[in-house]
Amino acid sequence: MEYDFSKLNDREFENLAASIIEKELKNRVEIFKSGRDGGVDGRFWIGEKNEGIIQCKHYLETPYTQLISKLKTEEFDKVKKLNPARYIFVTSKKLSRLNKQEIKEIFQSYIHTEGDIWGLEDLNTFLSKKENQDIVERNYKLWITGTNVLDILYNNAIKGRSKATIREIEEKSYRYVLTENHNKGLAILEENNVIILTGEPGIGKTTLADNLAINYIAKGYEFCDIEEDISEAENLFRENEQKKILFYCDDFLGSNIYDAINNKKDSHIVKFINRIKKDKSKKFILTSRTNILNKAYSLSHIFQNLKIRDNEFLLTIDNLTNIDKAKILYNHIYHSDLPKQFIDIIYEDKKYREIIKHRNFNPRIIEFITDSSVIGNLKPENYWTYIIKSLNKPEVIWADYFQNQTDDCVRALTYLTVFNNGKINEDNLRNSYTTFLKIHTVNMGDSSDKSFEAVRKLATKSLLNRNQIEENKYEYILFNPSIADFVLSTYSHEVDLICDILKSLDNEVSIDYLHTLLISNKINKSYGNRIFENLFDYFFERKLEEENWDFLISLCYFSSFNEKINKKVERFLNKLINTNNPRGTRLWELLIILTDFEPKIEFINFEFLYSFIDDVYDEDTLKKLLDFVDEYKIEDEHILMQIDILLERYLRSFIDGNDLEIDYDKHINYTYDHYQGHPEIDVDIHGIEDEIKENLDSILYGFNENVLEKISFSTSDIVSNIDVDSKVTRYLENYEPDYDRDSHGGYFSGSSGEDDIDSIFER
Repeated sequence: MEYDFSKLNDREFENLAASIIEKELKNRVEIFKSGRDGGVDGRFWIGEKNEGIIQCKHYLETPYTQLISKLKTEEFDKVKKLNPARYIFVTSKKLSRLNKQEIKEIFQSYIHTEGDIWGLEDLNTFLSKKENQDIVERNYKLWITGTNVLDILYNNAIKGRSKATIREIEEKSYRYVLTENHNKGLAILEENNVIILTGEPGIGKTTLADNLAINYIAKGYEFCDIEEDISEAENLFRENEQKKILFYCDDFLGSNIYDAINNKKDSHIVKFINRIKKDKSKKFILTSRTNILNKAYSLSHIFQNLKIRDNEFLLTIDNLTNIDKAKILYNHIYHSDLPKQFIDIIYEDKKYREIIKHRNFNPRIIEFITDSSVIGNLKPENYWTYIIKSLNKPEVIWADYFQNQTDDCVRALTYLTVFNNGKINEDNLRNSYTTFLKIHTVNMGDSSDKSFEAVRKLATKSLLNRNQIEENKYEYILFNPSIADFVLSTYSHEVDLICDILKSLDNEVSIDYLHTLLISNKINKSYGNRIFENLFDYFFERKLEEENWDFLISLCYFSSFNEKINKKVERFLNKLINTNNPRGTRLWELLIILTDFEPKIEFINFEFLYSFIDDVYDEDTLKKLLDFVDEYKIEDEHILMQIDILLERYLRSFIDGNDLEIDYDKHINYTYDHYQGHPEIDVDIHGIEDEIKENLDSILYGFNENVLEKISFSTSDIVSNIDVDSKVTRYLENYEPDYDRDSHGGYFSGSSGEDDIDSIFER
């Protein structure tokens, strides 16, 4: 078994070493708070008076000759002064037999055997033993980087994007600090199977979500990273009903706020949460910015009915103690590539205290100010000013790097990714980049290569991340979500730039994202009107000729219909309703446009709806369809028959997902047979069927009754086809979690006094 000790900082390595020696000696080892140790990283007693000491050197990358030099010139004098009865030396470096002999020779009066010298191989051998796994599990970073755990993580990813997510989580694990929020999150997940992590941008929602996910993946849960479409997860749930699966959705409203605000997909999310709550073999981790969750909650009656903001499975991440902050800052500094003279600035006059206590402290800003690639050509004497400016005005932390240290071509890739809702596949980005260079004035600067391949390499790992999602398929996301905040706040008034970005992207995702930006006031409404006019001029004729109905529906929806746009919308609608079998998926928006548009459209027939109503799953679209049928007195048999099918399928989804909240207990009578020695169960099947019917009827409350009567829709037919026996059997099955609550030990933040903070940063 191999463990990656590089993920540990020096303090964490010292604690690990103390745990190992304590178990090896079967003797208590004292550890002391961080700070100048005088050569003592751990202490144990031999009898009552003889002191043994442990010294650790976390020197993974340090040449062996430098280690030996330090032991001879510094450490030996410390040990001589301490004069221990026994001296144990632990290092993360690989040591040969000759190396151990040389170290023993240096400390010959204190190291009794070479067995008291522990190198990398010794640590791996000890930790690989089954009886020592408790130490591994208590040391979180070590645990998740063990080769067996990594194998489990990567093997349990259900698809390519999930593998990329796990890889990214593992790569970032070295910066993670185990806070009390971690334990709270595990408790909520274990109790309710669902957790929604919410908080302000940069507070660490995604990082916590990532590391909560790892706990369960390593325990055998398959991992599914959900993007925008919750139906993807629903299908997987049905296919793997008995399997342990962890579903993960980062920023679940950030990417779906357009739909959530319009009450389209919130019902899918809520239904899925309800299903997960009842199934101990499944877990669901979601994150959302507080302001977005609050906005969606205020606009969605479905979210309100679920009480999605209740403490039942909501964890607000806003309470980091000063010790937590100190550990986060120290971790980032320790694992950064910052030159020593920059780190010295933070230590000078204990300036780290000012960072830790700053009102705007959050992990994202700390990541930014300790990233050597972002700092660029900054001089050490200007570093502190840069740190304070970043903390005082976190909204512009990307300004200098984005505007002064990149060129127009790198910025172009970033614009395109931002306005594609922060995510874009490589082929689309390449094509959009080519188009953007043709239609937008770009300063090519020097004569360096401006091809997509050359520019994307410059942008990757500074402004963008490139993730493999399938074999030979890649996806780009923003290196940091705050890049989008900066771009939108800085360039939201640049109408021509935004228009050229959206023209280059040429897809519905970017148009939908524009709607979201207008709703959330990220772009001024007057600018939005100008942008839509421009986009209509650019796209309308081509999309009409291509019969790209969904794109045109997206373009028309939410537009302010001035006279110029109004005429185009009328042309589009008349062509759509008179086209033979037009195909599209945006039924809800289409019905809104048809209902609200003036002048009213004259319908010859309603056959244009046929393909649009093939796949409708959400409550609000179904309700809108029934209202539309009633308003226009539609008698089309095909449409009425399809509505019957859609309604049955909609209700079936509640039945199949066990979302009906049936109280099976009141329909089951338990009696104990003393002769047979086991309980007999009598089930009132008819009572359960009656309750199912009542619940299905209640779900249909609010659906247009005229249309329900017109199609003679009856829930009785659905109930008669339900296998109630199997549902009772499933109810009686006992799903017990196999999670060990104490497997990773507790987290103790300690006090947050200045002495404790100083001891963490003591050098």
